[in-house]
Amino acid sequence: MTVPEQAVQEISAETNKVVQAANTVVVDGQEGLQEATDILSWIAKAKKQIEEKRRFFVKPLQEQITNINSLFKGYMAPLEQANKTLRGKILAYRQEQERKLREEEERLRKLQEKEQKRLERIAKKQGVAPPPPPVMPIEVKVLAQTVRSNMGTVSARKVWDFEIIDPDKVPNEYKIINEKAIRAAVKAGVRSLPGVRVFQREELSVRTM
Repeated sequence: MTVPEQAVQEISAETNKVVQAANTVVVDGQEGLQEATDILSWIAKAKKQIEEKRRFFVKPLQEQITNINSLFKGYMAPLEQANKTLRGKILAYRQEQERKLREEEERLRKLQEKEQKRLERIAKKQGVAPPPPPVMPIEVKVLAQTVRSNMGTVSARKVWDFEIIDPDKVPNEYKIINEKAIRAAVKAGVRSLPGVRVFQREELSVRTM
């Protein structure tokens, strides 16, 4: 769907007239002020008309996009859920295997310490220097980072993440000022906020007749 050439030409012609008038007007007295007011009203009216035309042409496209997105979202949702579920199962399995590996490492370490102490006691009785620590009797397996199948591969990697446990202790450079909340408070009548300068400024309000 395209915008008709006639509509584009009408918008362009009206815009050029308004812009030319705004650029040439001189505000140096009451007459110029009134003329500028007329042009501001003209601009407001032109903007409104352009926006109405834009919505006229965009609305059916937006409705079509919404319908298409809704249709495909219905197909995508169960796949996303299945993806999330299966990833959770794999990660849970890996965590359990890592736990077992750590337990095995700890068991072997304790065996090593126990054997070392036994050898040290023997060496002490014999009056000789203690031997070096014995090698672990069993080689600890390392969990594979990549699993391959006929259809693809799944690779695991360690990434750094975070969670906020005490917001008050987070350094200021990592905090974001909520300007929307501050503006709402000022509009509601708040005139004093720590670290904020609340002030008045002048702005123009334009209404068309």
